[in-house]
Parts: sequence; C-alpha cells; structure tokens
Amino acid sequence: MENYQTIQAEFNGPVVTLWLSRPEVHNALNGIMIHEILTFLSKIEGMSEIRVVVLKGQGKTFCSGADLLWMKNASSLSEEENLRECKELSDMFGAIFHSSKIVIAVVHGNVSGGGNGLVAVCDLAYGMPNTRFSLSETRIGMAAVSITPYLLQKIRTSNLKELIFSAKVFNGEEAVKIGLLNQSFQTTEMLDRYIHEITTQILANGRQASITSKRLINRITIQTMGEEMEQIPGLLAQIRVSQEAREGFSAFLEKRKPNW
Repeated sequence: MENYQTIQAEFNGPVVTLWLSRPEVHNALNGIMIHEILTFLSKIEGMSEIRVVVLKGQGKTFCSGADLLWMKNASSLSEEENLRECKELSDMFGAIFHSSKIVIAVVHGNVSGGGNGLVAVCDLAYGMPNTRFSLSETRIGMAAVSITPYLLQKIRTSNLKELIFSAKVFNGEEAVKIGLLNQSFQTTEMLDRYIHEITTQILANGRQASITSKRLINRITIQTMGEEMEQIPGLLAQIRVSQEAREGFSAFLEKRKPNW
C-alpha cells in the first residue's frame, strides 16, 4: 500500500487498523485526510481477505472534527472548488457507511463535530466513560449537515436536536444510552480485549452473509434519507462561506466570543 500523510494502516490478516494520524491537531479532518481515507477504502474494497476495519485516532483525541483553518480557507475557493471539497467529505462518510468491510470505531479522548460523524457511519462503535463528545458546529456558526443523516440512524430525533442546539458535552456512558456507542468500558485493557473478542466473533461468521446483512440493514435504514443526501454537499458549501460561519471560524481561532 502507498504511504499516506494523515493516516496509517496496520494489517493483521483479515483485520486492518486504520489510524487517523494528525495527533498534533487532534486528528482534525482536512482535505488531505478526507482524500486519503477515501483512497484507502477504495483500495481495500476489492480485497476480500480483509473483512474488518478498526478505526482509531493517534494521540490524545480520536477526532476533533473539521480542521477550522481548512474550513476558513473555503472563503478563498471558487464555488466549484468549495463544492468539490464538500462532496468529497460526504463521499468519505458514505464510503465508510457502505463499505463491504465491517467497520468498528474505537474512540478515546475527545470526539467533536465531524468526529461524531465518523462514529455514526461505522457499523459498531466503542469507547470509555471518560470519552467526551460534542456536536459543537453551532458554536462556530456551522451546521452538522454531512453527518446528520447518519446520526439520525443511531440517535433519537429529540435527543439529537438537544445535542445540536445546545452543543453540550456528553460522556461515553451517555453516548451508549442514546445509541451513538454500542458499549463503554472502564479501562483501555477491557476495551482492547473486547475489540479482539468481537472481531474474532465476526470472523467466525460467513463473509458473504455478513456483507449481505450489513447492506440489507443499511438499505432499510437509509430509505428515509432519499434525495436529501444529494443536496448535502451544496448545502454545506453554502454554509461554510456564510458570514456567520466566517465569524465563527475567526472567533474560535482568535480565542474570542463570536459577534452575533
């Protein structure tokens, strides 16, 4: 496999661990990382020997969401370039969701903004009670456009509205209660042991039966998304160059309160 700038892959037979590898910026998503994740998933899609992908983050944080410097720079892009970036982001989430592999998120530290989208598009997700989650887009004048359809597959509508409208922080135990995580474990050792157990159980089952089951479940659950999915890149492209978003990005980067 080729070398990547922002991700790392560890192959162990039928299981591959995909690491988000921008620990210096808390594994924030930027254009390069999004493109590299898409490229990696495309390369392994036809590799039938790989059956499970475990998604993790290096450093102190699983994923802090979108890189705000990258988002802020959208204002200097052409309309076509901005739309292309937004489409690639949506394509990345879709590629994980529709992958023929069973994708498992193992989260730690903080999970903010789009990091929750990565959790939501994975088939299974596990963490610890002290993992801190937040859907913080509204704090910076943004909306959780690309990830909302996937979050709605796991979180009840009223709960999701509260989390988005308040942008409040919630822990791993709360994430289990609302359905974002499957389980939460008290120690890293317990978490790692369970990931080994669940992957072993998955690998003991028929490969094609697992793929068929995943596709059936996904097809049924996404029927309500409909045409909205096609409109998401354009909507995100509009929002991230809005005056409110520009002020939100600037205020966050300048460590001040936004002027709204």
